[in-house]
Amino acid sequence: MRVALVGDHYYPDIGGAPHYAFELSLQLVKLGIEAVVVTHARPGQPEEEEIAGVKIKRVKGLVLNNSHRAASPLVFRHCYKYILDGKFDVVHGLDIYSPMALIVIPLAHRHRIPCVLTCHTVMDSPFSIFLQRPMGLALRRADRLIAVSKASARFCCLLGCPEKKITVVPNGVDLACFNGNVDALVMREELGVGDESLVVTASRLIKRKNPNLLISAFAKVLKVVSDAKLAIAGSGREQDNLSRQIRGLNIANSVFMVGGLAKEKVAQLMAAADVFVLPSKLESFGLALLEASAAGVPVVCSNAGGVPEVFQDGFNALLYPPGDDIAMAKAIIRLIQDGELAKTISKNAVATSRRFTWEIAAERTLRVYEEVLQENASSCSHY
Repeated sequence: MRVALVGDHYYPDIGGAPHYAFELSLQLVKLGIEAVVVTHARPGQPEEEEIAGVKIKRVKGLVLNNSHRAASPLVFRHCYKYILDGKFDVVHGLDIYSPMALIVIPLAHRHRIPCVLTCHTVMDSPFSIFLQRPMGLALRRADRLIAVSKASARFCCLLGCPEKKITVVPNGVDLACFNGNVDALVMREELGVGDESLVVTASRLIKRKNPNLLISAFAKVLKVVSDAKLAIAGSGREQDNLSRQIRGLNIANSVFMVGGLAKEKVAQLMAAADVFVLPSKLESFGLALLEASAAGVPVVCSNAGGVPEVFQDGFNALLYPPGDDIAMAKAIIRLIQDGELAKTISKNAVATSRRFTWEIAAERTLRVYEEVLQENASSCSHY
């Protein structure tokens, strides 16, 4: 089977969508699929390359600097030509907010190429959902919509996608990278942290991810656990604002801004942590939570979006109401001070992570491909 995986973001980009695209493509190749990633070119990147059996085709044209999304008819024209000339069995748009993914779905639909689109998103604002209703026209063109959680599936339904077209395929974790065997001392030595309690997060530093809430909560943690440390991995537009917030709270000596890290370094940072926190108000799935869990670190996160589908308060995580920095701080303090609770949650979280791997996600995605191929063949037989 020859599959085109189309999207604006791919390795070495950071974030949920490029992470999904990269890990899924690697596992599809292991399943015997000829996976070809079609994305846009950036300065210094080769037009074609191969990574671990995954072929990558980068088409040229204007790309917006801030969002790194294609915004040029030239990109779309090159993409169209490559898809039509490539004799693909299935076209898979990797993100509903990717212009490249959205423009290729109608093309595939028009030329009777089975097409799939993935949604990584969840929203709880009726106004935001209303504004995005026109996107439902594009979603309905796809033969199947993959949602990474039931919460994402509900969001797609609100945009007008028929429920029968939606298949939930949860994200996964790379257990070869994130596991209990990762050396916990490496990052502690790099940070100069001894026996102090270490709280960690890893996320894009953008408003939607709410990193400022964690800093506010951590200032409250320090009033109870005065020698605690916080390490923030990631980069983004909020980085300068967060630095100012840290200085304003006079906690600079207790906080490390370590910047964007490679996957292996993130695994080392998680292994070094006593608590991992994901401060987002709303997550469709929460990949980082699963990775920290696989590393054996108890996690703290908001009780919203797709998170409660995987994590239950007091069992494999501590959950708090979205946006509540006081409740977040109390959860962090509780895990630091109650070693038995932390061990129990960690043990249960490790077991949870075993049920969500990229191998399983790829197998389920392959079944979706096979289903749309069969449906398409059946439909064509009626003509």
